[in-house]
Amino acid sequence: MNIFFFGHTSFTAQNLLKELNLKNKIFLFSRKNEKKKFIHFDLNKRNKKIFNNLNLKKIDYLFYFSSFVPLNEKITSWEKCKKTNIFGLAHLLEDIKIPIKKIILASSCSVYGSGKKKLFNENSELYPENFYSLSKFMQEKLLQVYCHKNNIDFLCYRIGYVFGRKMQNKRLVKKILLNYRKGKKIKIYNKGLNLNLIHTEDISYLISKTYKKAKGIYNLTNIKQTLLGEFYKILTKKKIKKKRKMNNFSSKKIFKQFKNLKKISLKQKIINFNNEN
Repeated sequence: MNIFFFGHTSFTAQNLLKELNLKNKIFLFSRKNEKKKFIHFDLNKRNKKIFNNLNLKKIDYLFYFSSFVPLNEKITSWEKCKKTNIFGLAHLLEDIKIPIKKIILASSCSVYGSGKKKLFNENSELYPENFYSLSKFMQEKLLQVYCHKNNIDFLCYRIGYVFGRKMQNKRLVKKILLNYRKGKKIKIYNKGLNLNLIHTEDISYLISKTYKKAKGIYNLTNIKQTLLGEFYKILTKKKIKKKRKMNNFSSKKIFKQFKNLKKISLKQKIINFNNEN
């Protein structure tokens, strides 16, 4: 099988290649211009020659993890999101003339918005509230139309707040960890904020076990709620007395359809995150 993977060096996808079947012929596309085993690819430029030179008859699976992801979604500019996340994807689809069997998109749970309802699922209404979430929403719609028109299977994973190794120091949960390590006093605001956490290892495991058979849209977050205050308590190895309820962006659908999937302990992942960083 031929697999195209755009964005394999991204933070979210860092463990996924290890889980994919090594017998497959995987073509890695990256914006980083380095002499490694991948093809240099710039989302903001036209790339017809790159694909023509491969001389392939078909693409079985196209993974699309390439996106501009701002550090702070609320203050990023529309120009940056539009240029890469929308026009970049549109140009890619226009330039690839090789028949594609299935496209797998890494989207974001931010398309639901902050939400006034108590419970969300894959069929809930979408309320993108900033330029980044709007660009991810438009990516989904663009690919849905493209796949329908060209008889291509479409699979979309809406991913929650990702944490794990190689996390940027400026990200919220990493900042909490670093300040705690330095012995600095930390005031946790919005303790009731639901982080909708998912670890990079869990992303790779869930996707690798489902991408061949799954179609449609799935939320990828931990199956249980993790509030910001609870995250801090777990990180500092303090006991939590209250039981947690189901989180807003539930992964229930993916576990229900693929019963063989194991449920991974988020608490253990947070403790490991502490030890690894």
